[in-house]
Amino acid sequence: MKIKHYLKLKEDLVTETLDNGLKIVMIPKLPYHKTFAVLTTNYGALEQKFSINGGSVIDIPAGTAHFLEHKLFEKKNEDAFTKFGELGADANAFTNAFQTSYLFSTAQNFIPALIHLLDFVQTPYFTEKTVAKEQGIIGQEIQMYDDDPNWALYMGLLNTLYPGAAIAQDIAGTQNSILKITPELLYKLHSAFYQPNQLTLHIVGHFNPKEILAAIHDNQDKKNFKAVKITHYAEKFSTPNKIQVERHFNVSRPKVAFGIRVDHDNVLGVEGAKRVLIVDILNDLLFGEQTDWYQDLYSRGIIDTEFETSFDIIKSYQYVSFFSETEEYDLLTDAIQGQIDHYSKYLENQQNTFESLRKATIGEGIQKLNSLENIALQGDDVLFGTNLFDKIELLQDLTFDDILVTADKLYRNATLQRFLLRK
Repeated sequence: MKIKHYLKLKEDLVTETLDNGLKIVMIPKLPYHKTFAVLTTNYGALEQKFSINGGSVIDIPAGTAHFLEHKLFEKKNEDAFTKFGELGADANAFTNAFQTSYLFSTAQNFIPALIHLLDFVQTPYFTEKTVAKEQGIIGQEIQMYDDDPNWALYMGLLNTLYPGAAIAQDIAGTQNSILKITPELLYKLHSAFYQPNQLTLHIVGHFNPKEILAAIHDNQDKKNFKAVKITHYAEKFSTPNKIQVERHFNVSRPKVAFGIRVDHDNVLGVEGAKRVLIVDILNDLLFGEQTDWYQDLYSRGIIDTEFETSFDIIKSYQYVSFFSETEEYDLLTDAIQGQIDHYSKYLENQQNTFESLRKATIGEGIQKLNSLENIALQGDDVLFGTNLFDKIELLQDLTFDDILVTADKLYRNATLQRFLLRK
């Protein structure tokens, strides 16, 4: 058992990796009454091909990671959600591009609920009948997302930036892709991506680390896992072939999204987490509510309070995005392009604003430390190996030079692409 002390934050991080590879991360918060646990595999919607033990390549239909998440809750004689309820715990799960997580919180029966979490995630049960039933349920879910203009806008931008790529496919898949999912495929995926050495268990709240570790050791020692070697296959990205794309949709006002794809400067680990923090502040400096640029567009009715920017690094993908709802999408296009073209000029003499934004972001991070759920989920452990404490420390060390250097990497000779939804 290893303990890392975050002295400035007065927090401790306790870690241990079991012999079978299961990684355990614990953050004791004794003044709290609740405890929060999250079990995560770094298998998400981006995984398209893999092989086991040097065997043949297995193609993964779009939506399979999400489908598997749903099916793990259903067992032969029980539903995992029902058992959590009987123990007084609130449970949930989610799948995104790069991970699948199963979680619960409770103020009672924590160890029984934790054992139940490990058992239902590590014990698959799939049949032709249950898979067919789930295909119908998720098919309805896909239809609901297809009718959502905000989701259509987001996916439309990703398809514009990365045509045909895995990230441009709906996490839930399509009506056709989910029909290719079989019990045999789900068992293969589970045997590969739900091995203990693929899992990380985060526990935050009121508990005794030694007691928790003893219970986990006892649970895992009773199970036999067949070791497998996974081969991943890197995705090849197509070059975007259109700068502007539009789609007709049932919207009262046009919705528009812009993106800048960054292909030339991949970053991993802590540097990736640091870049996300830097670009969030950089975009506030260039496009935030306090800027003359924003206030001018707002006063002219070109944007409203729904205008937002984002920056994402998701494995090999790295992109800046902007979202708005406006009739004046051509004027907004020119305004964003103009700000990008002259970014270095607009960043001149912004050191004081940078310091204000950096301190405000640190304050927001420290506020999140009051929430067990935020501590457990706001880190980037799967992507970058960092937690919320690490991110606060990274913010404390950021400099204005970091902003200027990163701005050059993202916005020098950048290509702005646009996706538009309108009647």
